[in-house]
Amino acid sequence: MTALIDRVPALLGRARALLGLPPGPPDRLAPSELRRAAQAASALHEGLVGRRALAHRRTYDDAAHLGAYLLWWWPQTYAKVQAVLALARSAGTLLAIPARPRTLDVGAGPAPAALALLDALGGSALALDASAAALSEARALSGGAVGTRQADLGEGLPRLDGEFDLVVVANALSELPPGSRAALIDALPLAQGGAVLLVEPALRETGRALLEVRNELLRSGRWSAAAPCLTQRPCPALEHPRDWCTALHPWQAPPHVVQLAAELGLRADEALAYAPLVLVRSVAPPPRDVWRVVGVPRPEKGKKRLFVCSDQGRVPVGRLDRDAVPTNADFDRLERGDLVLLGGVARKGDGLRVGRESEVRLLEGGERAQTPTPSAEPR
Repeated sequence: MTALIDRVPALLGRARALLGLPPGPPDRLAPSELRRAAQAASALHEGLVGRRALAHRRTYDDAAHLGAYLLWWWPQTYAKVQAVLALARSAGTLLAIPARPRTLDVGAGPAPAALALLDALGGSALALDASAAALSEARALSGGAVGTRQADLGEGLPRLDGEFDLVVVANALSELPPGSRAALIDALPLAQGGAVLLVEPALRETGRALLEVRNELLRSGRWSAAAPCLTQRPCPALEHPRDWCTALHPWQAPPHVVQLAAELGLRADEALAYAPLVLVRSVAPPPRDVWRVVGVPRPEKGKKRLFVCSDQGRVPVGRLDRDAVPTNADFDRLERGDLVLLGGVARKGDGLRVGRESEVRLLEGGERAQTPTPSAEPR
């Protein structure tokens, strides 16, 4: 199976050509080219994450921006999409996906999302984007395995042949006008039993925008949130203007990303942060006592406190150190993003209290290394 590290030589080769850099090592940047590469990555990073002046569909018609994307954002997006795929799998939403699925990558750019899914699942993939230059890189990087079609999403989806088992929209939804985002998802040609994987930057603006789209789609009754949500009600994070939900998980960054992160003074080589959402047409309700851990505050003297979310809302849950017993020992192991069964907990003020008679059972400990860990940003 092809992995991200196998894609790096082609990424570096194409990026060097776009940035006008000489040939170099196949797995990392040479010292002589690191500064120029970092300057290009910094300009794109500021344009996408800082002022977001480059968060539009024509950015990658500029060769320098496209080359910087291949170096910096392409590997990160690839890893994020595979993490959201693992989240969807752990939620049981891929059971009806065929052995060789058809994948549609909407707003694909040079198609890191499409290749992430092809490498993980096989099948076929079609990438849609407004930039002919970005789609040319998608074809080059995939060796022709990814089909491409130029399309301006601002004008809606083009007519497509047949349905798709997986649709991925990575870092593109927030670039559309707010009023057209839910309509785009509604128009997706999703096959029966298929899933839509959404990934957005882990910014307050984009994270809250994704949750607003989620709420709009769920109100229509045509969609269900499969992950990371455990509720089909309006997202409780939107009740407070300073809250939003993101995912955070460690990853093994390619050597050249480690080099760029060090040069830029960033920590993207240590952990990936983004806002994920998996949508399906219908989903079974989770058991009542199952919660998602969405926040882990700093330790407090004499007790431990977490924030959990389910169909019952987003609430704090605490346990006094003196109430720690073997049946609730998993409380000490919980991390953001874990699914946990909380049995026999008592209501205490606006939250829950784990006592000596309570059962705490971690349900997804084996998924931590692969799946994103949703976390509500603190107020």
